[in-house]
Amino acid sequence: MIQRIVVASGNRHKVKELAAMLAGAPTAVEVVGLDRYPEAPEIDETATTFEGNAGLKARGIADYLAGRGEPGDTAVLADDSGVCVEALDGAPGVYSARFSGEGATDETNNAKLVQSLEALGLRGSPAYYACVLALCRVDGAPLGGSAMATFEGRWHVEVRTERRGVGGFGYDPHAWVDDGAQTVAELTADAKAQRSHRGAALRALLASWPFGT
Repeated sequence: MIQRIVVASGNRHKVKELAAMLAGAPTAVEVVGLDRYPEAPEIDETATTFEGNAGLKARGIADYLAGRGEPGDTAVLADDSGVCVEALDGAPGVYSARFSGEGATDETNNAKLVQSLEALGLRGSPAYYACVLALCRVDGAPLGGSAMATFEGRWHVEVRTERRGVGGFGYDPHAWVDDGAQTVAELTADAKAQRSHRGAALRALLASWPFGT
């Protein structure tokens, strides 16, 4: 039975969101982020799909933890997510976190999003947030029949050049919901968790708990 989950992310916003949602697991589980392991390696995201990158991060961190003597029943949870914009042929997609190049930040990525839409003469476009969560045990034992369990969620939004709100992170200030009534950055954390791509993926994970282990 999994009693501890290491979230394979240095993004404190993601770790906080996932830890809050995992508080609803059917059995008690400790959730920690990679800040607990300052020597953990940076896993190269070389896959071309969200599922591929999530799997690379989960297994890479699991192997690192195994090498330092972490109990085999500890699980690693990795997230790969991004926004796919219809007018940009699905971009930035898996490159969402580094859309504006080396050293990308939320601000520079959002600026490039706005510039890309304006270059097409657009003020907005249909889009969706996508998230894949990958979960594996440190010892590689199967979770529900597979060494790597994956769960996917999507959230349809409209991205606009106009921004509003100070909550959330990433592209949230430019992602409009409720027929343009508000942005994701204006939602409360609880409301976002109930509606988001990450929330949908997490609910699918919790529905599979305890994975037959």
